[in-house]
Amino acid sequence: MDYFNLQERSSRQLFTSFRDAAFGPVVSLLARIGVTPNQVTFVGVLFLLATALAPADYAWTATGLMALYVLCDGLDGPLARRTGRDHSGGSLMDIVADQLGVAVLPAAAVQHLNAWGPGMVLFASSYLIFIALVLYANELQVRLRVFVRLKYLFFLLYLLSLHLNRDFVSWPCAAITLYYVAEAQNILLRIYRHHDDSRD
Repeated sequence: MDYFNLQERSSRQLFTSFRDAAFGPVVSLLARIGVTPNQVTFVGVLFLLATALAPADYAWTATGLMALYVLCDGLDGPLARRTGRDHSGGSLMDIVADQLGVAVLPAAAVQHLNAWGPGMVLFASSYLIFIALVLYANELQVRLRVFVRLKYLFFLLYLLSLHLNRDFVSWPCAAITLYYVAEAQNILLRIYRHHDDSRD
């Protein structure tokens, strides 16, 4: 279960091998003391929530917490593979935790940066619908065109906005929303054609 298209999977496997090697010592330590992948995922979610709840004038604190969230996101998969606990249920938990930032941080942007509320809602909704459709299409083995995930760009813009005390998220997210609406529409059409062809 993943949201990478067929063209990305070979490069993704190379990245996964590199990441597993880079995090090897930390993963070995976590495995030795009995930490489970789901515990790492849960702690990562706590770091994400703390990032969103950190006051706007605690920009460096939010940056550190976000770095820890990303670190946990990078550790739970290698730990699952090392301990033999990698399975679809764990992959689903990892995906939910991975995408939760797109649900939480737009709300934080409205609260802390006075970002445009409707734009933040549309950005979060379009991105999450897009990811859900990619997951479904991949399960059906529907071939998708190359797409990009701009989640980390949004995270960086959010942190930059905190540091400079200016809203750098509203307008970029409006443009990103249009992109994901178009991509979601394309994926829906491909899924529809797949089901239509399977009836013949």
